[in-house]
Amino acid sequence: MAAQTGRTHFKHIDFIVDDSSGTLRSIPVNEINGVGLEYEDLDLTAWQDAIMGALSGHPNCEIEIKGPWDTTAAQAAGTLSGSHTILNGINGGNTPLSLDVQVGIRQAWESGEPQFGITSSATSGFLCRSYVPDLNTMTYSARFSMFPGSSAPAWGTAAET
Repeated sequence: MAAQTGRTHFKHIDFIVDDSSGTLRSIPVNEINGVGLEYEDLDLTAWQDAIMGALSGHPNCEIEIKGPWDTTAAQAAGTLSGSHTILNGINGGNTPLSLDVQVGIRQAWESGEPQFGITSSATSGFLCRSYVPDLNTMTYSARFSMFPGSSAPAWGTAAET
């Protein structure tokens, strides 16, 4: 099916991240917060200015996800792997990870539709900074932030590798 435009549903969003061996894996998510770049405001207001003035500082990108706790074996990207299987192995690591949030428009994502992420290199990528299972609700939460000195992730229409 050809890439589409318009509104979509959360069920067509795929969260893909490198596992501990550097292989891209899809994991189940129920919530994704913070997809995009946020710029800090640097106040440049002088006392004589009539209105506050600001300049954009460095961007920040922190992505938080939540989903069902799952121990399914790792599968190829596009087929869900267990959240615990993948996140437990990358939490607290210091190796940059590829990360891709693919937004399918009224269908499973395909090339030409929106995606946000970065392909990792020795100096760019995401780090999993937190992975906390809640065994009372059988869910997890995880937080990803940028590897120091990374280039900025970006919106595009081609999958990260």
